[in-house]
Amino acid sequence: MKKLIMIPILLVLLLLAIEQGNAFDCEEAKTSLFPCGIFLIGFVTEPSTTCCSGVQNLKSSTPTLNDRRVACQCLKEAASHYPYIREDLAVSLPQRCGVDINVTLSRNIDCNKIP
Repeated sequence: MKKLIMIPILLVLLLLAIEQGNAFDCEEAKTSLFPCGIFLIGFVTEPSTTCCSGVQNLKSSTPTLNDRRVACQCLKEAASHYPYIREDLAVSLPQRCGVDINVTLSRNIDCNKIP
């Protein structure tokens, strides 16, 4: 009988571990987008291939609404530490990289209103 009870418990724990393994990683996202810095401050006119790969990674790591909202809050908080980031360039970054990420990169966004 104990074995029958343990199987559902183990399945739940496994599912929780898988879910946590796929959770958005803020530090990884910031590292991935770091190459975008010179574009975001206006030092260069186009984002690099490495930067756009970071934007693509951001999209891949935010498949759910909750992930996108967590990512939004993470990047919004990170951007607050860099006063030289140009808002217009941040907002245009996904489009310039050809990636629809469903997250607007902006210091002023309300992350609870992310679609």
